[in-house]
Amino acid sequence: MGMSTADSPAARAPSHSKRRRIITDVLIVVNTILAILAIVAIWANRQLLNPENWGNTSTTLLQNPAVRTATANYLVDQLYSNVNVASLLESRLPSRLDPLAAPVAGALRNAAVQATELALSRPVVQDLWAKANRRADQALVAIVNGGNRQVSVNGNEVTLNLSSILDDVASRLGISVDLGAKLPPSAANLVIMRSDQLKLIQDAGGALKGLATILYILVPLLYVVAIAIARGRRRRTLMSVGASAIVAGLAILLARSLGVRAVEHTLVSDESVRPAVRAVASIGTNMLVEIAGAVILIGIVLVIAAWFAGPSRLATPARRWLAPRLAEHPAAAYLVVGAVLLLVFIWQPIPATGTPLGMIVFAVLAALGTEALRRQTLAEFGGPRSPPPADDANLEHLTALRQAGALTADEADAAKARLSADDPVPATAAGEERKLP
Repeated sequence: MGMSTADSPAARAPSHSKRRRIITDVLIVVNTILAILAIVAIWANRQLLNPENWGNTSTTLLQNPAVRTATANYLVDQLYSNVNVASLLESRLPSRLDPLAAPVAGALRNAAVQATELALSRPVVQDLWAKANRRADQALVAIVNGGNRQVSVNGNEVTLNLSSILDDVASRLGISVDLGAKLPPSAANLVIMRSDQLKLIQDAGGALKGLATILYILVPLLYVVAIAIARGRRRRTLMSVGASAIVAGLAILLARSLGVRAVEHTLVSDESVRPAVRAVASIGTNMLVEIAGAVILIGIVLVIAAWFAGPSRLATPARRWLAPRLAEHPAAAYLVVGAVLLLVFIWQPIPATGTPLGMIVFAVLAALGTEALRRQTLAEFGGPRSPPPADDANLEHLTALRQAGALTADEADAAKARLSADDPVPATAAGEERKLP
């Protein structure tokens, strides 16, 4: 029996092409959502589960004036709530000045806040602050990894221990030495996590680490799959992949902006504390902005690469101009790309361009893109430039010599024949050769 029209290869081809197009579009849409989740997961993993990164972020927090003022007020409040400053002053003042102890203690409070704020701006105190934050985050990481038996079994709270900073503040005020050890735990420790939250944090942190690792691999892989199956539409698919990355990055930036405003206006009722809360939310998500910016930059590069490979009125002449140069001097092309990459690595517009892994990834992508461009221009416009055709001025000169009688007709025809033999004649659209006059 003969093959039916519906079963013929010509009939199946459009159906297969449409099916691939649908699969590609679905992959890109789903991967855009996964890319958003990947950015958040990678940020949380790097920021919250990396003590070194959190220590650096905490130092940046303390360098913010609003956060420093709020911290200074908190420390002085804890000091005055747990220490009888008036009694301490009374014990040090002459007996005839005992009635002045309480007023002096009250007046000293404002001075204590200013002195504490100044102390918090000092590198020594900021180092104490960073170490305290790093130790707290190490406890959090230990819980997530299930490796800190003391914390998980005994049900201890994860706290930010500020006793060393309180000691420094007290010594600057001349109140007491080793004050932090004498204060109750509630005064020198900020509770980050309570015992009833440890199991939840352990499960959530473990899931977060696994999710970050999986999405870090899965998202780029799905983008590659989408490009691979989009036969006949790979350039457009590459542009869609770039647009997907840009959308994911912009969505994160928008969500972060809305989130900072929500934290500032919804979770805080005290107007005086809002600047500090806004600063904490903003600084704490700086790494999120950096990761989103890196994704957006990669998307922009992919969109530009896809556009340059297309039939644009600007791109096509540019490729035509590059074609002979890429064919004749491929090594020079790679050197130029390498020089541009080196400038980017020195500039470091995003953190990824300053890390060894990021440099390797961008270098590989740049090399692949350069080779793809070289092959495309070679296929479109041929190899190295051909020798130029015979100069029409030579033919005119021969004609002038013939008319002047310096050459015979046979000599002129022989000279024209030699010029024609040295001049590769391109074929016309009809396949006929260009004829010399």
